[in-house]
Amino acid sequence: MLLLPQPWLRRPPQRRRRWPVLLLAIGAMALLLLPLARAALTQPAPRPPTSYDLAWRAPFNRPAHYPLERRPDLALYRPHGDWFGRLILPPAAAMAQGGEDWVWLEVEQAPAGHDDLIGRRLRLGWQDDPRLRALVGKMQTPVRLGAEARLAAQQGNVVPTRLDGRDDVGPLQSLAGAHPHDDITVALEAVQLEQRDGEPMLRIGRPPLQSTGRWVGLVRLLRRDPADPERFRVQHYDRLRGGFSGAIETVRLPRQPPDRHGRRFFDPEGLLETPAGDEGWYLYGAPDSAGTFTAQALEPRLLTSLASDRLLRGTTAGLNHINRVNWSRDQTRRGRFTRVDLVPDGPHTPWQPSDRSLLIHNFGGIGGPEGEPISGFTVTGHFAFGAARVVIDPFTGQPRFDMRYHQIYANNPNGIVSGSQDWSAYTGNLQRGWLGTRPISDVLVRTEPLLLEELAIQAEVLMARYRSGDGSGVSLVSPAISCVQDSSQALWIAIDQLRRRRRQLDGRELPRLASLAQALDALLTPFGMVRSDWRHNASLMDTPGDGPDRFKANPSLWDGVLSWRSMLPRRAHDEMAGVFLRHGDPLHVVRTNQVPGVDERLAPLAPTQLLGQLPVVGVVLPRLMDAFFAPLTGRGLALGALLLGAYAAAALALGRGTGFLPAQRTRARPLVMVRQAIVLLLTPSLIEETLFRAALLPHPLEGLNGWDSLAWGALSVGLFVAWHPLASRLWYRQGRRLFDDGRFLLLASLLGVACVIAYQATGSIWPPVLIHWLVVLIWLELLGGRSRLGQAVQG
Repeated sequence: MLLLPQPWLRRPPQRRRRWPVLLLAIGAMALLLLPLARAALTQPAPRPPTSYDLAWRAPFNRPAHYPLERRPDLALYRPHGDWFGRLILPPAAAMAQGGEDWVWLEVEQAPAGHDDLIGRRLRLGWQDDPRLRALVGKMQTPVRLGAEARLAAQQGNVVPTRLDGRDDVGPLQSLAGAHPHDDITVALEAVQLEQRDGEPMLRIGRPPLQSTGRWVGLVRLLRRDPADPERFRVQHYDRLRGGFSGAIETVRLPRQPPDRHGRRFFDPEGLLETPAGDEGWYLYGAPDSAGTFTAQALEPRLLTSLASDRLLRGTTAGLNHINRVNWSRDQTRRGRFTRVDLVPDGPHTPWQPSDRSLLIHNFGGIGGPEGEPISGFTVTGHFAFGAARVVIDPFTGQPRFDMRYHQIYANNPNGIVSGSQDWSAYTGNLQRGWLGTRPISDVLVRTEPLLLEELAIQAEVLMARYRSGDGSGVSLVSPAISCVQDSSQALWIAIDQLRRRRRQLDGRELPRLASLAQALDALLTPFGMVRSDWRHNASLMDTPGDGPDRFKANPSLWDGVLSWRSMLPRRAHDEMAGVFLRHGDPLHVVRTNQVPGVDERLAPLAPTQLLGQLPVVGVVLPRLMDAFFAPLTGRGLALGALLLGAYAAAALALGRGTGFLPAQRTRARPLVMVRQAIVLLLTPSLIEETLFRAALLPHPLEGLNGWDSLAWGALSVGLFVAWHPLASRLWYRQGRRLFDDGRFLLLASLLGVACVIAYQATGSIWPPVLIHWLVVLIWLELLGGRSRLGQAVQG
């Protein structure tokens, strides 16, 4: 009773007796409510809307907004492909167990003579080609969404929930079912029209190409409607007059709703003023129900023309542009765009119609007040391969680049679907394209056609696997599984397949292809060992049928280390371009930075190497990685031995002539030499070479010209020599007399020259380390160096 509050003691007895009853009532209610509370706590939080969901709320992002019966003026617009339509996923019950991979296609465009098929829903399947059937069979898998897929959805990513529980999901089904709604539109190639049970059916020999907008027109923007800022007066291109003197009409460029981060993928603000539109815009879209042509994608004509702003000749100049200029601060200003031709050493052949090229794609980050967070001082960005060809523009009659991307793309909030996509579906798409929000680099490489064809096949396999998640329904990013690592896997498997088929290939193309494959191997497998998952998946490509084994998609940490040079998109982009340039392939580089670039809340961020945003570390760390992980080859050892011999001859002559080196050799003590050799390998050899060569000098892969290399080399030697007197005054005072001796400094200068040559010639830290180590070891233990330092070593 002493512990109860005094007011309780003063209450009347009848009121005191009510408290036990009240406590019992509260306890009973708690017991009744406890299961409900537990259920509320264990029930998952409502899934946040994805950026795709937010965009879907806008009517102009839905297929129903564009009635098929509405057609634009055919004198002004052209169909976006011969066969074009919307994919529709059939019900699970319609898919026979173990049957073929097929979906419905709502035909939106058809070739001349097949206009009666427009608006019809046709069955879409694969041609009866043995190799094609085998590839499709390897990619068919049952899809079961598990905990990883549920977590991805909870994090706001688009997950293919409509595929859950289906068996034998193939590439067509995984593409049609990638979105919550049937809104993926594609262009078809290699199409056969046939009859099945009395109904027309389409069979394709190539995977569908994701495309946006069933119609395309070429216009110049004239002015904006003050009353409705989404409506523009445009003038069409007139091919007969060779300019924008055609019909004038009003079109709609809809402002996209904010995504889940509050950013808009497209805002028409600034389109009239941007220089990127000086040569007009390709509008991809369709008329709405009122007949107003509404753009769903934009493409600046200037960026796809064959013209360039600059032409740089020479391999060294090209490497310097790729590694130093392309992503420099000046080249990454908001709204800026450039087109640069890089011509390697040798004759230059201009681009011609029908030329085909590899596309190497890299984008950076979104900075500014409304930008995205940066993790670990590294702007990772994104990497992809693709293909481009020179076509004749039907509007102007002039050649232009037609670009498509092999997007190996993980599940994401925006609904970007892994697969082949053209410009209208990827870069220029108003709902989710990156033209206005990210800095982009597209490098077009005119290289071996055989490699382009095989890479496209292997990329399609990886892209289909990403869509199905190899059965899990989700593909997420890790250091060993990512857009850049798996694009590199596709390239390595393509090279492996060409080697297996070399007897079937044209012998005239083999030497160039073999030299390119060897250079790419050095990049993709820097330690000379192939990742186990890559080798396993490559072997499956030669296995008849789908077989009992499946693709491997769970590599170990060691597998990621084996392909470290293709772990970050920026490194892979720059080094891939460098390999092709050294091979003698011309490059065409197209760079854009948030076109039109008037939104000051956003800023383009260049993709970086590891810790690339740290001022000094971001430069030094990639150099150290390149220097330390470069293998010690037989050529490097031979060059090191040659330089060591030349230095020894010069040093002995100078040392004996000046009296710095004794005439007689010191008696060798094997045990002492072995013990000291281990210490001297670390210091000074490894430490000083790391400091004055690997960290200080630009790596040879960066593409310095001869004079710049000479200047950096002179700086390296100068600092290396000055280091010794400085050390003797700060922390190594017993060496002051020796380190101030002009004869010692002369020999140190020669050693620095030998080490610089070894490093710049090989790109590896190990040849200069070995030279430095052997010189110091022999001098200290055999040529009286310790007596000059005043040191005594116990034997």
